[in-house]
Amino acid sequence: MFSLLKKLSLCAGLALLAGMAQAEPFRIIVTSTEAPLVPNSLLFLSKSAGYFDRAGVDVELVPTAQTPMAVAALRAGEGEMANISLDSVISLHREGVEDMIAVHSTDKSIPFLIAGRKDLTLETMPGTAYGIGRLRSLDHDLSSRVLEALGVNVDTLKLVPLGAPATRAQALLAGQIDATTMSIGTYLAMPEHERFKVLVSVKDFFELNPLVSKVDVVRAETLKTRGDDVEKVLEALTLAARDYAAHPEKWVDDMASARPDVTRATLEELAVTYKDSWSVNGGFQFDELLFSARNTQQTFKRENGEDTPFRVEIEDWADFAPMDAVLAKLGTSDLGDKVTR
Repeated sequence: MFSLLKKLSLCAGLALLAGMAQAEPFRIIVTSTEAPLVPNSLLFLSKSAGYFDRAGVDVELVPTAQTPMAVAALRAGEGEMANISLDSVISLHREGVEDMIAVHSTDKSIPFLIAGRKDLTLETMPGTAYGIGRLRSLDHDLSSRVLEALGVNVDTLKLVPLGAPATRAQALLAGQIDATTMSIGTYLAMPEHERFKVLVSVKDFFELNPLVSKVDVVRAETLKTRGDDVEKVLEALTLAARDYAAHPEKWVDDMASARPDVTRATLEELAVTYKDSWSVNGGFQFDELLFSARNTQQTFKRENGEDTPFRVEIEDWADFAPMDAVLAKLGTSDLGDKVTR
């Protein structure tokens, strides 16, 4: 009898441990401490508005400062997924870090604009102080491409690393810098933003730089051990994106709860801007990713003092299978984000 009780207790203990293992949260590393005023808010709102819960996955958001810290955290096992720049994923593979796999994009094209002093023009920018996140940050790289295309020699600018977009906006307001890159959401949320000039609009910025900017990546091991959870996360993000595309007012309501510091009028204006920008089919389309990869990476690698031909191919860093499984279950949406694979 005693032996039987011991066996039953052991079984109960093992069952409890198994349950605890299954209950481990799926940690997503993000580069913001609050829901940003861009479609990337999807990661935060899927958590706060219950989309992850309804998909059957317990998600924990892990905030970090910027992409390098997010990459370091993912590699250190401090999360199962990270939202980082596409360029960083490709760079990691160039360096031989081959276990970082992109599976989705919550915000494939950040709606950037360049704003500056009212009296500033592109022609008078040389010599001015330009706020950036950090050297080689996403905003720095993309802005450099745009400004050079518009005839501004970026080498003539005084680059001022300031970190997050909100910090750069505050520096612009305080007159500490003359211009900077930010999302349209950050710009509209700036107090008295009318005092400043939009030097490059969202439309012009994207047309000069039609690249996928951020992707959601996981380690190869995570795909093997928690593949079901990965698909549940992608399903939740897709359903949230479709709701916000079909009903922009729902995004306004959910963001108003998440960001009470932003006026409803600003959110309503942004909702109209983002109506066709949601990743309703995963934001992970082959042609866009291929174009972006070929226009952001070098085609050579420095080895033994010589440049040798080298290219990281899309099949090395992207896996479409998890999102394809989600689309097989939900069907594709005609609200945008056309599937091209």
